[in-house]
Amino acid sequence: MRLRSREVLVECLELACISERELARRAGLSHSTVNHLCTGRRDSCSAQSAGAIEHALDLDKGKLFV
Repeated sequence: MRLRSREVLVECLELACISERELARRAGLSHSTVNHLCTGRRDSCSAQSAGAIEHALDLDKGKLFV
């Protein structure tokens, strides 16, 4: 699934007061996956990973990824 905006993802982390590593832990993903999405090295991931990130940030499905 494609990330709508890396800036919004980074802002969500800041608002939740959690680090990339903490998001990765909560979502059950590697830190590198989250880091690559936050820095723009990647702009997509699997539907499962996208759902895990949105769930870990307590966001509705489809808020960060399309």
